[in-house]
Amino acid sequence: MSLTKSQSPPVVPLQPNELARNDGGRLQVRSEPMRLRWNLVNLISSDGHKLQGTFACSVRPLSEAAEKKVFAEVFLSGKASARGDDVVAHFSPTLTAVAANTAGMHKALDLLTDEQQKVVIKALKQAAEKLAFNCGLEILSPLEIELQSPSLQQQKLEQLERNLAEQRVAGQVEHFERAASLLKQFDAIRQSSPALAPGAVLQQISPSDQGEMLQTLLLAAGTSKTPRLLWGAAGPSLLRIDPRAKSIKVEVIALATDLGPLRSSQSAELDGQTVLLVGARSGVMIVRPDAPQETPRMYRDEEISSQLGFSRAVIWQNQIWACHGEAGVVAWDLNSADAPKAVFRPANFPPLSAKPGEMVSSEIRHRSPRNLTVLGDDRLLFSIGPTLVALDPKSKLTVIDSTEGSDVAAIMTDERGVYVIREDGGIFVHDPLTMAIISEERRGGRITTAGMLPWLGTMRLLLVGDTGPIQCLGTQDQLVTEYCSKHRGLRSVTATVDIIAAVSADRQRLVLWNTWDGRKPLTELSVANAARHRLADLNFG
Repeated sequence: MSLTKSQSPPVVPLQPNELARNDGGRLQVRSEPMRLRWNLVNLISSDGHKLQGTFACSVRPLSEAAEKKVFAEVFLSGKASARGDDVVAHFSPTLTAVAANTAGMHKALDLLTDEQQKVVIKALKQAAEKLAFNCGLEILSPLEIELQSPSLQQQKLEQLERNLAEQRVAGQVEHFERAASLLKQFDAIRQSSPALAPGAVLQQISPSDQGEMLQTLLLAAGTSKTPRLLWGAAGPSLLRIDPRAKSIKVEVIALATDLGPLRSSQSAELDGQTVLLVGARSGVMIVRPDAPQETPRMYRDEEISSQLGFSRAVIWQNQIWACHGEAGVVAWDLNSADAPKAVFRPANFPPLSAKPGEMVSSEIRHRSPRNLTVLGDDRLLFSIGPTLVALDPKSKLTVIDSTEGSDVAAIMTDERGVYVIREDGGIFVHDPLTMAIISEERRGGRITTAGMLPWLGTMRLLLVGDTGPIQCLGTQDQLVTEYCSKHRGLRSVTATVDIIAAVSADRQRLVLWNTWDGRKPLTELSVANAARHRLADLNFG
């Protein structure tokens, strides 16, 4: 059909890597944020160590006419299309210079801590926002930086080798010599193949040495990060535990009871600070870990009348999102706690028979949403029984995976994939962009819950079953280790680089392990004696 003079050519949608396009004088700009990443190289710390890494944030063209004109002048001069790579190239010299200047004012070891990296992010954010202002863009969270220092790592390995040599004098010659040799072997492989993930490097080691290698690496990693405290929710109280103290004890902090008993606790980043999102019976609280006694900010759902509570909360799109067994999925604006901005009750969830890609029907399904997880800027993911459901920024619910059978026990993510752990022992790895299943395996026995152990910039899966110890699996290797105790049917598990924590089946005791020693717990603590309530949830933050 030919076009008449009154007709305009159809608007061709932007490609995934396009920010804007000039179609015959009509400027079409991307409405959704685009995630961009800059490589930071040749950074030198104040103590002479070389650093490298990446900085990532989201960008979006501003929609005002004047801003669109500025954007076109900067990025569309003589071109029909502006892509993410154009913005990366435009920003790269300034961001690299700012990163180099900031790195030069701090020691390398400090730059690898979470606290000091916030300083680098702040400097990069200011520089990026200044550039964005001059070219019609806006900078959006989350802002992330990853830094590493090969020379500092080498120095640490040398120091660890010296420590191992000192312990040889104490009568452990053979064991520590072997560990030092394995460390050298591991470091040599990483130096020759820097693109290999730590788990893939571990696969290059002799199978008979992999267990000892992993134990040694866990020990080394556990001493290189800023210690994190363990937080728990029990009755009306928040619990604080320092698992590295000489005398480990449970500190009980009473919170306001306006929202009812506490159900969950998760750490999150808000305005560059770590906060605790504490789920209660009828709402969610924001608690500052450095001042937990202060009155928390409360976000309430007045329509809830239930004995259950919010089992998980996250910060996404400048809002708090939380899931509740009977209330469904609820969202509040961070700056307005008066009433929820969005509510998705179980009556409006998709039927379990829905096929992937189907929209939500009005059929009532009395299933509880669980495992709320952020998948970048454009999606939230949660489970309803065995079904995975995604929610986008326009509040559209879509079935992602309607695998029949076993319920989802946990959802975890990293840069390589989305890990869906099912109660029948199925472990499914999904592509983070398409959510297509890229691998799967099965473990023996029923899985009740799962967590993740941070390890050398990646993670290892922690699987908890009805019987037996906690199993620890690599996502890039085939090595399986165990954390043993007298307890069976643990209810919750969480970890940081040096400590694993779990809740006993009766929710009255907290069990702790050193990550490098799964033969027996580091200690056990009676939460019921300290808090007079059972432990509902715990996390490091």
